[in-house]
Amino acid sequence: MKGLNIDDVLLDCIITGTNEGLEMAEVELQAIGASKFNTINKEISVIVGLHGETRNGNMALNLSERTAKHLAGKLMGEEIFALDDDAIDALCEIGNMIAGRFKELLMGTAHEFRTISLPAVIFGANYTMYHTKNITSISVMFELTDVHIGHMGDKFFNVSIALLTHS
Repeated sequence: MKGLNIDDVLLDCIITGTNEGLEMAEVELQAIGASKFNTINKEISVIVGLHGETRNGNMALNLSERTAKHLAGKLMGEEIFALDDDAIDALCEIGNMIAGRFKELLMGTAHEFRTISLPAVIFGANYTMYHTKNITSISVMFELTDVHIGHMGDKFFNVSIALLTHS
């Protein structure tokens, strides 16, 4: 993407990987913006570590509680009323599905990594994931097209990737 100095391979990976990662849950979404910075402003984050010979980093999915219940419910095929253990497991699986697609899409590129970690779920909002030099970071905002406009703030979530280049 010209002007933003965003790596096109990683940008395409996030957009394609998130769409394909959420296909099993039959989620309709659209990428609506991208940034080099990842500001966490929703209450829930799913973080998955990315590990390789020349690249290490993480993938983060940041969403509101209502959006988390919506996505978990879509994956589980039922309406979710609370973020219980099953719903949190579903969120972790969503993180795994997206990170797994990232791994496949980046295979053979300069951003290749080999394995993903167990996902971690963080409860808390309004923090910034700051990355030091030699880290390429991109965040993409997605809109859920099947969430009612009455829940405008819950229509949007972010997916980011940050990769360190080993010297």
